[in-house]
Amino acid sequence: MKTTEREGIIAHEMDYCQHYGHGRGADMVCAAGMDLKVTRVVVIDGVKMGPCVRGHTLPNPTDHCPMWVHRTREQGEARADKIEASTRRMEVVGPVVIAWREKPPRGKMEVVECPACRGRLHLSQAASNGHVWGRCETKGCVSWME
Repeated sequence: MKTTEREGIIAHEMDYCQHYGHGRGADMVCAAGMDLKVTRVVVIDGVKMGPCVRGHTLPNPTDHCPMWVHRTREQGEARADKIEASTRRMEVVGPVVIAWREKPPRGKMEVVECPACRGRLHLSQAASNGHVWGRCETKGCVSWME
């Protein structure tokens, strides 16, 4: 990963409150228990988003959410490290998936050895367009959907 890409990821991560994150599905939640429907009453750069995102640009974000805590550079670096490790795993898995995709028949399912961790990699190919989905059984290894 280039230094500029890494710095961009770190800066993006630092735009958030430490408590802001994903819940089930696409729902965003506050780990501190705040109701995001209530805290999302702040307009930042013309967008109604609340202090959870870019709250550090407000004069005093805790006026809008008493639980607001700015993410640190260390948290941003940890996120960048995680993305970089994930990218490296996908670079290892990619050639195996490309070769598997070309094997007939089109539209198949198979479990193969994961080249990234030697675990079990579940692969599935759509007959209609040849897209491949994959998920390794090893927690935190690889998963994707085309």
